[in-house]
Amino acid sequence: MRIEQLWVMGILVPFGVALLLGVLLTRLMLAAARRRQLRQHIREDGPQSHLAKAGTPAMGGLALMAAVVLVAAGVLAKTGWNYRLALPLLLGLLFAGVGLLDDLAKLRKDSPYGLSARWRLLMEFVLAFGVLAWLVSVEFPGPESFSRSWGFSALGAQSYDLALRMVWVLLTGFVVVATANAVNITDGVDGLAATTLGICALALATACFFRGMGDRTVLAAAVAGAAFGFLWFNAHPAKIFMGDVGALGLGALLGAVAVSAGLEWLFGLLALVFIVETVSVILQVLSFKLTGKRIFRMTPIHHAFEMRGWSEPQVVARFALVGLFAALLGLSLMLALFPGR
Repeated sequence: MRIEQLWVMGILVPFGVALLLGVLLTRLMLAAARRRQLRQHIREDGPQSHLAKAGTPAMGGLALMAAVVLVAAGVLAKTGWNYRLALPLLLGLLFAGVGLLDDLAKLRKDSPYGLSARWRLLMEFVLAFGVLAWLVSVEFPGPESFSRSWGFSALGAQSYDLALRMVWVLLTGFVVVATANAVNITDGVDGLAATTLGICALALATACFFRGMGDRTVLAAAVAGAAFGFLWFNAHPAKIFMGDVGALGLGALLGAVAVSAGLEWLFGLLALVFIVETVSVILQVLSFKLTGKRIFRMTPIHHAFEMRGWSEPQVVARFALVGLFAALLGLSLMLALFPGR
C-alpha cells in the first residue's frame, strides 16, 4: 500500500470520523447537560471576567471520550483484539472516570471544588501504575528502546530486566498522570485545552505513523479529531466546557499513547504548552511559600496573560502558535535524529 493510502487510512479517516462524532455527540451532550442542570461553577479567585461563565453547561468531555471510544471500537472490530490500542484507551477511560467523580462532587457540593487533590492524585497514580504494569508484562519496550527514551544505560539487559521494567512503570506512570493534570490545568480559557490538545495529538499521530505504529496512530488521530470537533461548541464564547472528565481522560490517553510508543522524549516537546502551564503553577506556589511573593499576577500562566489585557481568543491563538511550533520542531528532530525508525 502506498504511503498516501496509509496516511489516509491511519490518520485522516480516524481524524475525520472522530471530528464529526465530536461535533454531533457534543451537541447531544449540550442538550442533556441543559436538561439535567449540569452547570459549571467558577472559582472566585480567577479572573473576574470569568464569573459571567457560571452556569455554562459542563462535562462535555463525555462526548469527546465517546467519540474516541467509538473510533477505537470500530478499529478493534475490524482488526481484532489489540492491547497496544486497548490499554491506552483503558487508561484514558479510567482517568475519565476519576474526572467524572470530581465533576459530580462539584455538582453535589454546588461548588467549584470537587475531590481533594490528594485523593484524586492517589487514584490516578494507582490506576496508571496498575495499567502500565499490565502493559509491561505483555510487551516491554526493551533495554535499547528504554535507554533511547530515557537516556539510561541498559547495563547488560537480562540481569536488569525486572529492575528496568519497574523503573519504566514508575517513570511512564508519572508521565501519564502529569499529562492528564497538565491538560486539566490548561482548561481555563474557552477553547484553549481543546485547541492545544488537538495540535499535540495530531503531531503525536504523525510521529507514530512515521514509526510504523498504526494502532497508536489511529488512537492519537481520534483524540485530535474529537478535540477539534469539540471546538464547534467550546470556542469563545463557550457553550459547554469539557470538565475534568474530558481533560483528565484525554490527557491520560494521549500520555499513554506516547509512552507505549516509546516517544516520551518527543512528547516532552509536543506537550510544551501543557508543561509551561504546569510549571507556572508550581513556580508560583513555591515562590509564595518560600518568599511570600508571587512571580506571576495569576496562574496558570494563561490567566497572567489575561490580566495583561489579552482577550481569550488572543490567548488561544498565541498558545496554539506555540504548540504548533513545538509540534513542528519535535517532528523535525525526530525525522532528523531517527530517520527510518
